[in-house]
Order: sequence, then structure tokens, then C-alpha cells
Amino acid sequence: MLKRSGKSGFTLVELLVVVAIIGLLAGMLLPSLAKAKVKANRMKCGNNLKQVHMAFTLFANDYDGRLPWLLTHHQGEQLWQSLYGTRHTGAHHLWDVQFLFLPAPIREELGTAQLLASPVDPETHSWIDKEIQHGKWDGFGHAFDGVHVHMDYRSLSYALHLGSDMQRPSTLLAVTRNIAGEACYEFDYPAGPAVPSYKDYLGMALHTASAGQASQAFVGNHEPDPVRLQNYAMAGLGVSQGQFVRADGSVKLGNNADLASVLHAHGKATGGMFKGINENLTRPTQEIIPPNKLWIK
Repeated sequence: MLKRSGKSGFTLVELLVVVAIIGLLAGMLLPSLAKAKVKANRMKCGNNLKQVHMAFTLFANDYDGRLPWLLTHHQGEQLWQSLYGTRHTGAHHLWDVQFLFLPAPIREELGTAQLLASPVDPETHSWIDKEIQHGKWDGFGHAFDGVHVHMDYRSLSYALHLGSDMQRPSTLLAVTRNIAGEACYEFDYPAGPAVPSYKDYLGMALHTASAGQASQAFVGNHEPDPVRLQNYAMAGLGVSQGQFVRADGSVKLGNNADLASVLHAHGKATGGMFKGINENLTRPTQEIIPPNKLWIK
């Protein structure tokens, strides 16, 4: 007997069911994949901060335990003269984020300026590429203020706390730039009394007394205020998200509560290279700053 040959296949209804199931699974998996990507980028950012800590540790080892902002005036002059020549006499760059990654021990430990542009901060990437391609010191130092070559503030993702001391392990050393604070103030550093350079743009303070308040917190990528969004936010960090590293090398993928906690610990730290508590930090920004504001006068 002849057997009828036939081909089995999906009916239209079965095909629609399969498509619906695939769509449902995709809808369930994609948010998880997106969250995993965000977490991975934050971890890479944390690793960058760990390298920043190592670089400043090596610097301190070369300078009697002093971080750049804790150098004496004579040490500060010698540091910048090693970069800019013996006619340079200023120590004021010790408090300016645009200059603080330039000393040789720091550059050499970092190896590449790429580590200063976080994967959660894509706005910095085109600027850091210019540093790498045209930087005066092996990929560091592309910008020019009329007198000095330095790093472009737009290429940097990390703020440096000027109250950090390797002999105060609980102090805050570096933090992602998406942090808002209050007005900075004059502090009596070992090199002399000073306010962070360009205080209206690149200087701020995180006060222990205001820890946990909205006036000093991580700024997320959904910030409703367009000015704060432009000046502070990083595209890859949401509400109450930020990374920081302490002087003891511990890195935290944190939130505003963690920030408040580290500020309280910072405020209780004593000993080291100075008296009292310094709550100033110097931070980069994507704010559009009129060039004449940053010219050396």
C-alpha cells in the first residue's frame, strides 16, 4: 500500500505562541542583563579607584608619607619644578585636580590615563582620548591654561579629597565626580593657607555635620535639574549611586547612606600630617566653563 507522505510544521497559532514566549522571556531577561552590565561597569570603576589609591600610595612613599596636598611649600615647589622647570615657583597646584595626576610616581603607577575615565562616565571618553594621544607626559597633560600644561578637567571621572591622609586610614581619598557638596573654604595646609583652585568650579566641601542631607549627595542620571544634571551627573550612575575609595584602600560601590557613613568616619579621624579636619575636595566637571575663567592671571 502506498503511504501518504506529509510534512509537519508549525501552525500559525503555534508560531504566534512561540513568538509570544520568546518576547516574554526577553522582557524578563533584558532588564537583568542591563542591571548586570551596570554592576560590571561599577566594578570596573571601583577597580580604577583601587589603582588611583595605589598610585597615591606610591607617591606618599616617595614623599615621607605625604600626599600631594600635604606637601610642605618647599616640597610643592620642587614637585612642580620637576615638571615645569626651575623658574616655576608656585605650590598652588597641590589643590587642583587638573594637576594632581601629573607627578611621575602617580602617572607611572597608573600606566595609562584611561583609568581616570570611568566606564560609567562616557562623557569623559573623547577627552581622555585626547590626553592619551597628545598628552605631554606619556599620555597625561593635554590642556593648556596659558602658562602650564595640565589634564583637561573634562577627561577626569574622579574627585580627590584634600583632607585625606595615609596616616588616617578612614579618610576619603577619591570619589566619582557625580557628587554635590557645599562651598569650599580656606584651610591651613602644610604648604600654607589655601582655597582649592578655581573654587567656583572645581572646589567644594563635604561637611560631616551635613552628612546624609540632600545638599551633599550623589547626583543620579535622572536628576530633574538640568544644571545639576550637566555639572554633576554621570550617565551610568542612577539615583544615590557612586563609588569611592578610602585611604586604607577599601573601595565601595555605594549609595548616599554609605557616603554619609564615610564622611562621619572621615570627620573623626585624627593624627597624621595636619591638625583638625579638612573637608575640602577638588572635583572635575562637565560644566561648560568660560576659558578666560581658567586662565592664569
